[in-house]
Amino acid sequence: MFDSCSAYQILFLSHCVPNPPDKGERIRSHHEVRGLAERFGVHVVCFARSEEEAAGAAGLEKWCASVHVERLSPSRALARGAVRFALGGCLTTAYFDSAAVRRRIAELRRRTNLAATVVYSSSMAPYAPPDLPLLVDLVDVDSEKWLQYGRERSPGFPYRWEGRRLRRLEVAAAERARCTLLTTEREAAVFRDFAPRAHVRAMENGVDLEYFDPAASPRLPELEGRRFVAFLGAMNYYPNTEAVCRFAVEIYPELRRRDPKLEFFVVGRDPAGEVQRLSGREGITVTGAVPDVRPYVAAARAVVAPIRIARGIQNKALEALAMGKPALVSPAVCAAFGDPLPPGLRACHSAADFIQALEEPPLDPSVIRDGVRRRFDWDRNLSVLAGELDAAVARR
Repeated sequence: MFDSCSAYQILFLSHCVPNPPDKGERIRSHHEVRGLAERFGVHVVCFARSEEEAAGAAGLEKWCASVHVERLSPSRALARGAVRFALGGCLTTAYFDSAAVRRRIAELRRRTNLAATVVYSSSMAPYAPPDLPLLVDLVDVDSEKWLQYGRERSPGFPYRWEGRRLRRLEVAAAERARCTLLTTEREAAVFRDFAPRAHVRAMENGVDLEYFDPAASPRLPELEGRRFVAFLGAMNYYPNTEAVCRFAVEIYPELRRRDPKLEFFVVGRDPAGEVQRLSGREGITVTGAVPDVRPYVAAARAVVAPIRIARGIQNKALEALAMGKPALVSPAVCAAFGDPLPPGLRACHSAADFIQALEEPPLDPSVIRDGVRRRFDWDRNLSVLAGELDAAVARR
């Protein structure tokens, strides 16, 4: 609960509404806001791309000093961004450009004694007041993702242009900030290579072990007795759609030949057209959005994440491990976790790797959960952000 007598008031700028914690970008921002609100007065300024997203902000009001949600029209934002991109600007920042948000921040500056700004994602860096200590959580190296798109997608040149433009913004924000955070040491090392003057630290995600508890998970009768592997995630996001379609075409048929009863469930909101068409293939079910992913994880033999473009730690893998389930993932996903890998996480490159992993005796679920508990605790991991913020306001 927000205490109006909190010693310091913090501005938290986010490109998404940090609630509910049901999607990758919202999970990390949600826990950051909750953790900071235990010690500071937090003023959230964020964007919502739908009325449903905007409604999620109501859940923040019990913790925060204030919450401002700017409703964004994706079509108008994309059109604005495309024009500025064509003129040499950065699509990412143009997409989230808003005079109303600048006015809201200026109003907060006038009536509130703000001590520092926390920026969540590079797209919000241009809004940070220049006279306040700044901490930036880039989450992942987004510029590197765009450059990877430039190598993977065709035509590649627009993605490469955006990658280079966004990289300049990332470097400028990081060099101005007291500290720049990334989700893994691997991402931090990539960033240090091109921003050597920035103070960069890794802050891993956590996972809610009470919520993702197999003993507390509801069950769906229609899943009982079925043998399947599951992919979880937003299905309009290119790295996910590419991974699912490739798995369905190149890997799953081999698994099905080995085990004719094995099914493949694609669980996630907003499936792209190519993902929806997979439902026509024998053994594949595309669920679309579901109210709760836990029944699918609890009933699955394993969660699969054969993602080639993997920046940061994949929450889908963490949630599977928290449920005591093996996560069969690409080498790129494993590389993000670093050494040693958590129990239950298995690198699979080919169909033969997936077959071998599925045929091996499974680990004890309690061993998998204990490994997650030791490393992915939100309170412990968020202490990195809290410590850097304490130092920033103390030096102000």
